[in-house]
Amino acid sequence: MHWADVVLVATPIRWGQPSSLYFKMAERLNCVQNQVTTHNRVLIRNKVASFIIVGGQDNVQGVAGQMLGFFAELGFHFPQFPYIAHSRGWSAEDMETNVAVVRNSKELHDGAGQLTIRAIELSRRLLATDPATAVERGGRKAHRPIDNLPPA
Repeated sequence: MHWADVVLVATPIRWGQPSSLYFKMAERLNCVQNQVTTHNRVLIRNKVASFIIVGGQDNVQGVAGQMLGFFAELGFHFPQFPYIAHSRGWSAEDMETNVAVVRNSKELHDGAGQLTIRAIELSRRLLATDPATAVERGGRKAHRPIDNLPPA
């Protein structure tokens, strides 16, 4: 993550959620988020994330929302329309057909290409700005780090 300017994450929908591989990645990235909370160190600056979500089940918006929320907590930025998705719905649990539909969809291929272009263009704009700009802590991160609290 530290060397990438753009991170494009793809996941199938499994039981209405991102895949277990996505969650393994998220667990490993928790240490990046913890640096903000415990040491006031922002490790992710001027980086862009986008998502591709496919699957035989519904809940595309729920999966996208979870992914957007997690990557926002890490400090990523998002292009306009930050994800593309495809779902054939609950009645389409035939993975072979899902793979064929995704593989042969010109619309999905074009959408993925446009998503990538939007992410790269945003990344270029972010990198052209001053990377040393201070980031104010908002929301639940607006508190002081634990090691700066006065003794009880």
